[in-house]
Amino acid sequence: MLYVLKGLAAAVTLWLLLGAGAREAQAYAAMDARAAAGAQAVKRLILTDGSYQTVTEWEKIGDRVKYFSAERGEWEELPVTLVDWKATEAWNAERAKSQAEELKQVTEEEIAARKEAQLNTPLVAEQLRLPAEGGVFLLEEVAGKPVLSKLEASKVQVDDEAGKNVLRRTVNPVSGVEQKIELTGKAAKVRVRSVSPSIFVDVDNGEEAIAGDLFRMVRLERKKDMRVLARNKVPNRGDPSVKESFVHTRAEKFSGDWWKMIVLEDLTPGEYAIVSTAAGQDGMVWDFGVEK
Repeated sequence: MLYVLKGLAAAVTLWLLLGAGAREAQAYAAMDARAAAGAQAVKRLILTDGSYQTVTEWEKIGDRVKYFSAERGEWEELPVTLVDWKATEAWNAERAKSQAEELKQVTEEEIAARKEAQLNTPLVAEQLRLPAEGGVFLLEEVAGKPVLSKLEASKVQVDDEAGKNVLRRTVNPVSGVEQKIELTGKAAKVRVRSVSPSIFVDVDNGEEAIAGDLFRMVRLERKKDMRVLARNKVPNRGDPSVKESFVHTRAEKFSGDWWKMIVLEDLTPGEYAIVSTAAGQDGMVWDFGVEK
């Protein structure tokens, strides 16, 4: 027969009415306090009839066993003789071993995930990390503090003079057409004052991360409301020529998929862009401006 005792007050009162000593009442009160302090690992009391009670803890008191039901969230009791103690100890020992192995596996996975996250979110300054999603970032020091700015990707456009040169091409077939690779707007949104900022890149081409040595820095030419990235001379015969102004840089592997572009010359005030020569990145640049 199973007796259910609900709550500390009812338990203590019942035990006192039944004539139980102060030791039993205090023991039960201590058990209730432990259960109230927080849920413990779920265990099983295996009964002699093959059934079981899901519990968080139990204690033998005389010929009774008191346990806290994990299902009903209250103290209950049953005779000690109804419990198969050998089966109970074996099941809970196996469960504890399994939980320990699961915890170890989770811990190892967490450690590996943390290491991977640290590789892809490396520190570039005190309490300043690059984001896991990657991108192109510029690091400079402002008023003695490191500042990290994200450069947004912009699409370039091609402005050729083919339409303007139809008549000239008819009269003089050997004349060529000039294409201008341009960015809209007079100036980039991101402005810096450092003459040698650090550039961090982590960009993929849809399949894998692009190597850092495939990124170049270009000094842009201002023209009205545009910025010219390059000028391509496309002749009627022969190979086309390209005119662009590169800044001397060196790429170094930084952390995970991140690369660091080191500027090898001081940047003069003006407009600049980071360009990629990798497949899948045609027409994408990341621009910024250097102030006086």
